[in-house]
Amino acid sequence: MTNGRVFPIDRKITVLTLILAAFSPAAAAQKFLKLPSVEIFGGYSYLHFQSTTLGFSKQLNMSGAIAGISIPIYAGLGISGDASAHYSGDLEAYYFMAGPQYRLQWRALRLTGHGLFGKGRSRLRNPGTTFNEPSTLARAWAVGGELDVPLRERMWLRPLEADYVTTSAFGSTLHNLRISSGLIFIFGKH
Repeated sequence: MTNGRVFPIDRKITVLTLILAAFSPAAAAQKFLKLPSVEIFGGYSYLHFQSTTLGFSKQLNMSGAIAGISIPIYAGLGISGDASAHYSGDLEAYYFMAGPQYRLQWRALRLTGHGLFGKGRSRLRNPGTTFNEPSTLARAWAVGGELDVPLRERMWLRPLEADYVTTSAFGSTLHNLRISSGLIFIFGKH
């Protein structure tokens, strides 16, 4: 049975052939495609929290964790983001920030400076007689730097990350110091 075509060709084979022809240059170019490297950081974080402006009798020293990601873009410039959580008996503090970074390689060490912008949440853990824990979510920014030391080709140690963190909590502006340390794992091209 003919339907006016010169060659009786199955449509499925035609479509499959066209798809393979369309994507074969992209498949051949995969060896030339270079994905950026991505660095994942995780570790311990200490926060010296300016809590006297909130009515506490002394400054709070809070322990917690930090996780971050950074993507080098061009000649030392990159973008960075982090999330951290800090706890004490009276207060919890969370930060979610991202921003630009600049990295300098000096011998085997890497020095990085960054400016981060985002949000910070502060929450009272012992509110007294209320059942709801009062909390506040406000703008936050940080400026700081990092020192990285290589352990292996794709694993680095960050013995020191120091940030001056400013945030608003319960109507007050707070100036805090965050010190972190941990491991970096590098994925992608290096």
